[in-house]
Amino acid sequence: MLCRPKDQGGVGIINTTIMNECLLTKWIWKIQKRPNEVWFKLLDAKYLKGKSFFTSKVQDSSQFWQGLHKVKHLFKWGAVHKVQNGRQTFFWLDTWMGPGPLKIQYPTLFAMCRSPNTMVANCYVNGEWGLDFRRSLTETEAS
Repeated sequence: MLCRPKDQGGVGIINTTIMNECLLTKWIWKIQKRPNEVWFKLLDAKYLKGKSFFTSKVQDSSQFWQGLHKVKHLFKWGAVHKVQNGRQTFFWLDTWMGPGPLKIQYPTLFAMCRSPNTMVANCYVNGEWGLDFRRSLTETEAS
């Protein structure tokens, strides 16, 4: 009730939890753009080490970095990846084809996949798609 706008019977106090999540998500967006700025170079040297934010380690990191990792699912819900070379896009976990992650669009296939954290580049080799499943698919499952 306190965080509702005054015209809806509330007091109009800002929900700081939601505000913090929004600000942290905005930081993830800035990091993903990989700008040529000093603050990014510091984060890259300390945490990213040339890799993607989503593959960076959380253990033994600052509260800020841990906070970013706590809200990364919020970023992924709203972000659409440009695949480019496919080395920075998770095949099943990122939104890059369709309205959401393939994990959500095709839960049965995802449950059978051998490598749920594989990148798009690993699945598209020499102009052909190759996905590795734990067992062979029947005709109805494959279509």
